[in-house]
Amino acid sequence: MTPRVMIVGDSISQGAEGDRTWRHRLAEHLGERDVVVRFVGPWTGTWILPDPRGGELAEFACVQTRIGRYPRGGGFGDGLHYARWGRTLHEAKDGIAGAVAACRPGHLMVALGFNDLAWGVSGPSGLLADLATFVSRARTARPDLRFLVADVVRRTPLAEHPHLGALIGAYNRALPAALATMSTPSSPVLPVALSARYDPYSDAYDGLHPNPIGEIKIAQTFAEAFLATGDRAAA
Repeated sequence: MTPRVMIVGDSISQGAEGDRTWRHRLAEHLGERDVVVRFVGPWTGTWILPDPRGGELAEFACVQTRIGRYPRGGGFGDGLHYARWGRTLHEAKDGIAGAVAACRPGHLMVALGFNDLAWGVSGPSGLLADLATFVSRARTARPDLRFLVADVVRRTPLAEHPHLGALIGAYNRALPAALATMSTPSSPVLPVALSARYDPYSDAYDGLHPNPIGEIKIAQTFAEAFLATGDRAAA
């Protein structure tokens, strides 16, 4: 059966209007290796400012709500996902059970946490606690769900956030051991070492959000982690 993959993330994963997105490049990367996955999620499209519809997106109906467009000829269709500009893990933990129940993924690819640390929502220990809650609540909808969880990418320094790099570093160092405690034989929770590969100076267009090179690097990193599991049957 074709694996059902739901990408859970923030602006780095949703992308802005006209971006190809690392999600699209992941599909291409896997396809080049004859690996086909089905992307699922309640939302489609990229971010567009201002949102002409106003208000919030419907959370769990799995209604394909288009926001921003992908490049012409991109061939990505609607690109279903569960990523939204400005999203925090603290917020996502409250909706993940409903999204998993509605969209029925077998795999979650999670790239969250930057906004929590950058906006002071959580420190490293609080972010790890929210991640444990996120995993636990997702499993209430599917006990054998597989998780690939990325660490937090660094960004170029901001004068107004002089301690952000240290917070990200502390969280990333603690993450692998924390994921090991969350993992079970039927529901593995595996790390994706994204920050080691992603260079905010060369891979981002604004010091954080990925340019085409950054999109490719994120896609390759998730693809390698997915393929390394050897588990492509969770549909």
